[in-house]
Amino acid sequence: MSPTLSQHEALRYIRAKVDQLLTVMGTLPLRAEELDDDTLIALDPIGIIAESFRQVITHLNETNDRLDVTQKEIRAILDTLGAAVVVLDIEDRVEDCNSRASEWFFGGADRTQVAGRLASEVCTCAEALVGVRADADGTPHSLSLHGRDVQVVASRIFNDAGHHTKTVILFTDITQQKDKERHLKLYAEVFRHVGEGILITDADNRIIEINDAITRITGYPRDELIGNTPGSFKSGLHEKSFYEDLWRTLREQGYWQGEIFDRTHAGQIIPLLQSISEVRDAEGVLTHHIAVMTDISSLKETQTRLDFLAHHDVLTELPNRLLFSDRLHHAIERARRDQHPVALLFIDLDRFKNINDSLGHHVGDLLLIEAANRLKGLVRRADTVARLGGDEFVVLLESTASHATAALLAEKIVMAFKQPFTVSGLDLHIGCSIGTTLFPDDGDDAGTLLKNADAAMYRAKETGRDGHVHYSAELSVAMTDKMELDNALRTAVRENSFELYYQPIIDITRGRVVACEALIRWPGGPATARTPDRFIPVAEETRLIVPLGEWILREALERLCAWRDAGLGLDYVSVNISAVQLAQPNFIDRVIALLNETHVAGSELQIELTENVLMGDIELCAWVLAQLREHGIRVAIDDFGTGYSSLSYLKQLPIDNLKIDRSFVRDIPGDPNDCAIATAVIGLAKTLGLDAIAEGIETTEQQAYLAQIGCDKVQGYLHARPMPAANFETFARNF
Repeated sequence: MSPTLSQHEALRYIRAKVDQLLTVMGTLPLRAEELDDDTLIALDPIGIIAESFRQVITHLNETNDRLDVTQKEIRAILDTLGAAVVVLDIEDRVEDCNSRASEWFFGGADRTQVAGRLASEVCTCAEALVGVRADADGTPHSLSLHGRDVQVVASRIFNDAGHHTKTVILFTDITQQKDKERHLKLYAEVFRHVGEGILITDADNRIIEINDAITRITGYPRDELIGNTPGSFKSGLHEKSFYEDLWRTLREQGYWQGEIFDRTHAGQIIPLLQSISEVRDAEGVLTHHIAVMTDISSLKETQTRLDFLAHHDVLTELPNRLLFSDRLHHAIERARRDQHPVALLFIDLDRFKNINDSLGHHVGDLLLIEAANRLKGLVRRADTVARLGGDEFVVLLESTASHATAALLAEKIVMAFKQPFTVSGLDLHIGCSIGTTLFPDDGDDAGTLLKNADAAMYRAKETGRDGHVHYSAELSVAMTDKMELDNALRTAVRENSFELYYQPIIDITRGRVVACEALIRWPGGPATARTPDRFIPVAEETRLIVPLGEWILREALERLCAWRDAGLGLDYVSVNISAVQLAQPNFIDRVIALLNETHVAGSELQIELTENVLMGDIELCAWVLAQLREHGIRVAIDDFGTGYSSLSYLKQLPIDNLKIDRSFVRDIPGDPNDCAIATAVIGLAKTLGLDAIAEGIETTEQQAYLAQIGCDKVQGYLHARPMPAANFETFARNF
């Protein structure tokens, strides 16, 4: 039966809907157009539609469930990511973010609290987000956020029409990675620039890496070392056992350090301080060796030089006291064992101090070098020449030593040193004094031999210099006495155990005491050394005269001040000054300071100098005396005529008084020569406008004659011996 029109239309409608359902559901392989009407009616289209909707709904529910699970999985994945994820729409509104992004950018707010809001309203670094979105092209780049190094990747999302709708931004914290990169870069720079050579080998000891210092130290270019073994450096100086010990230590301890000699690319052997370490992996398997090496050539040279300087004199390069002492001890040990003598010569240069002080230390040093060279040229290779210090040298004779050979060499040295030394274009004359000793006759140990040779040398100086003296027991006694005197003198200076005596200076024309000379006494000193002529030379030699001389000056000025306050008027007090005092840099300042402290005028002090002091350094004396004269201080020449006289200094120096020595006064008026000398000195003084004072007056005849020839000031036992201060005051008041 044919369907009616309305049925036909209905069938067409149903056919279209079924076709859509079948297409959507995919339940049939045929299309609705392929079904005839009867079949289509038989299919129950309404039932099909109803069933189809039921299946669609079921499918949609299942899909939604799966989508929900998937969404939760994606959310969990996003929240557990180490990176921060932010999704922005094209208006810079936050569409989504994960928990890390919430923490970094939104102050920990839940994503639902920021979703749909502008990034500028909720983000702590909105400018960075917006700026990243604007450049979203999927290219990673780095920036700094909140103190973190961050890698950013931004990608655009487009809809089906190709329009940009969203931007997904991924922020990854790469701070640790950057730190590691910086450290690796730093390590690479250290490796490249460190001064020590670093060499890395694999487990088979093949070189796989070196730094620049290896090339600098060994001279090998990099391409010649990579792939080879460190055996290229072997010098050939080490035994096979050396390397066996090295590898055994390395295997047992994993580390070796020591000094090793290696050969450079040019063939030069150099000393290295080297350390080698094993590198093992987590399973303990050896993977690499690392060697660090330092060229210690300069250190070795410095060590050698320091060792040389420790045992040799810097100036002359002769053995010093330390090395000489060691050689002397060994020489005595051999001599004692082999029953043969050892000779020792102690040499001191004469007049060296004058040259050193007048021409300067530079010339003095050059002179010492020349003296050392001359000494070395006079002895055998087997003998030792050493410098003990200053201008003191020693010579040690071991083989064939005897009194005769020591005396012969000493004479040879004395004669050689009488010849001039040419230094800086100057011919300098010095000479030398030598003391000799012999083991075992003059001492059984090094200290005794050296001490006795020193004593003999001083005796050579005392007997005129430019000579040699062999030690004797009498010299030892003299040296012991001198040492005891030195010790006693030091104690006395420290404890002020001295006393000043005063001898009147008389003006015989006026019949009054006009001045006095202060003379030091040592009441508690050794019985044989209480007089100044015994202990003053020792004080000058030991420089104790400096503190002692200052004490004398202070004591004399304070006494003069006390007498003046007590009504005893004296023109001045006279004090003897030594060459050592005069040479002190602060001598002038100390004298002026003492005058100020004691309230004594400069004109009330007279210093007495001998001619020998003046002639020691005429220029220095002239300068010092001129400075003192500016303060009114008087100057007298003591013992005039007994020293190295040169009348020219009388006009060069600011002198007030000439004191005629007692040796020219003792035999007048009976000795015509003494009378003539006294007359000449007094006449010279008057001509130069100076006062003459005669010392050592003991008789009225002497005084009468001196008065007759124009000397009106005298000093001597005729009137008074030196006396303590209280006795002097009484004498002066009653004179």
